[in-house]
Parts: sequence; C-alpha cells; structure tokens
Amino acid sequence: MGAMTPEAIAELRGRFHEYDGDDDGRIVFAEFCELLAGLDEDLSKEECQLAFQGADHDDDGAIGFDEFAAWWTGA
Repeated sequence: MGAMTPEAIAELRGRFHEYDGDDDGRIVFAEFCELLAGLDEDLSKEECQLAFQGADHDDDGAIGFDEFAAWWTGA
C-alpha cells in the first residue's frame, strides 16, 4: 500500500467493507461486480470477470483487503 496515511487506509477499509456483503474479509465475484456497478462502470459479465481476475492476485477466487487496496490505488 505504500505511503498511505492511516486516515486513507481507514477510508479504504471502510470502502472494502461496504462491498464485503457477508463481512468475511473477502470480496467475491458477485460483490466485486456490485462494486463496479456502484462506481458507474457499465461492464459486461465478461469484462467484470477480467477485472476480478486482475485484482485477485493470489487466484483464490476472492479479493482480500491487500488485493483490494492494490487494485483501488493502482499499486
């Protein structure tokens, strides 16, 4: 996450938890698609899948907070 301030990290954690619908600490594909829709991204299911795969660095089928932070910040 680099040199993010504690406030920025807290804000990012809040954003993560907005989309972690079952509060299990992971964003799954359906939750990620909701996130993209919330960002006004008009993506097909295939485009959403590609974005999800790009964010799921460890390829475990879910996006953890560190993966989310890297995706969100472009790191």
